[in-house]
Amino acid sequence: MASANYRSPMAEHADDRLLQTWITGWSTCRGLRPYDDGGSTFVVSTDPQEQTEHFLFEPSTEQFLELARETKDDARRVLTVITNRMQDLLDAADPLGMRVIDRKQSLMSADMHGQDVEDPRAPSEDFVLERSEDSPCRRVTVRIGDELAARGSVSVVGDYAVYDRIITEEQFRRRGLASYVMRALTAGVLTDDVTTGLLVATSDGRALYEFLGWQHLADVFVIRG
Repeated sequence: MASANYRSPMAEHADDRLLQTWITGWSTCRGLRPYDDGGSTFVVSTDPQEQTEHFLFEPSTEQFLELARETKDDARRVLTVITNRMQDLLDAADPLGMRVIDRKQSLMSADMHGQDVEDPRAPSEDFVLERSEDSPCRRVTVRIGDELAARGSVSVVGDYAVYDRIITEEQFRRRGLASYVMRALTAGVLTDDVTTGLLVATSDGRALYEFLGWQHLADVFVIRG
């Protein structure tokens, strides 16, 4: 039977609360600290580059343009926007001459109920799974001999599991390792009774996550001056 705080991902929707949850989990596993500057923008210092990344969820055109102008004036700053009106905002910013770093990311969620709690089987006996934990962040790496083949991390924020950096090294791609890493992370994090998974997917990763049952919530784009 579902717990009292169960939320079907069909009812999950992108909002500022969800963005804050994702930022908290994302920054935790990357060793970063988010800041609230008094509005809906969160700032994360990304040393050693000393770059700051500002996040906006579904801003008004006026709010977006104000932050875009500030971003254009600061070479060490990028602006990440989570929205379902991406093209409208990009068109509004076009006169500013901003550089679009990425416009193909996706905020996604998944229902964690019914996920497999057992460790998955490796695609090959040659691959060795290693786990580590720096609460609340958990990591897995996959090696073949001394060579790193794939890795990923997940952190727990309330009843959310926030996944990040699911990476397969180029020479080991198309062997099922990304799916293997996701399932291994999920098996480990389900002991915390999480109900919903969150991640921001690249265009390459979105198809994999959809195959694993994840749903698109909003588009994500990144601009800088």
